[in-house]
Amino acid sequence: MPRFISQVPRRSFLLFMAAGWVFILLASVTYFHFGTIPGFMRERLPLRFPSLYLVSLRVHVAAALVSLPLCIVLMTRFLQRRPKVHRWLGRIAGMTLLLALVPTGAVLAFSASGGPVVTAGFLLSGAIVAWGTVRGVMAARRRDFVSHRHAMRHVFAQMSVAVTSRALLMAAAAFTDLAPELVYVVALWVPVIGSAAVVEVLSLSRSRLPFERIRRELLSLLLALRSHAVARDGGRLGR
Repeated sequence: MPRFISQVPRRSFLLFMAAGWVFILLASVTYFHFGTIPGFMRERLPLRFPSLYLVSLRVHVAAALVSLPLCIVLMTRFLQRRPKVHRWLGRIAGMTLLLALVPTGAVLAFSASGGPVVTAGFLLSGAIVAWGTVRGVMAARRRDFVSHRHAMRHVFAQMSVAVTSRALLMAAAAFTDLAPELVYVVALWVPVIGSAAVVEVLSLSRSRLPFERIRRELLSLLLALRSHAVARDGGRLGR
């Protein structure tokens, strides 16, 4: 039971990400009505390269709809215990991220609402995804699974920004009267920086676990030696 309880936050977050993916899927249907211009793009007109923007938008959305659920299932214990399936799905996710999601995201970032500050946030998030994907793949190839997990947590954390940022935007619209420009900046930068910070904090706490076990084992050994010495001295006095 304690182990089940300890897994509740992790499983709840994965379920939240899955629900967010469904929401994004339903909201993205209009992007693929090829006879019309999506409303998301119309809000940003005029654009310097509209054809490039439209193609990038559709490829980016399609890549996100493929890569986000793959990242979710790759983070489950069920799939992590099946290395062959995990490896192949990881390759599909990695290629989708590096060849489609990150490059098109960079194109879209330069026309993002909110100006250069928001553009910088999107570019930073994409850079973390690219860095984490490459580092994670290289670590897996040399069988350094600790570094692999750390890098892929950063990838998943930045992928989760698509969900958490939307949740913050909806909450701000419902419960605050802040200026939309400020809300957009906060709703992007807080998840980007916060997600990266959470990964580092969790990695730091996990890195201390082996040392904690060693400390407890050494303490147990010292107590056992002390008990043995006391028992031996007591036996000598009895004689």
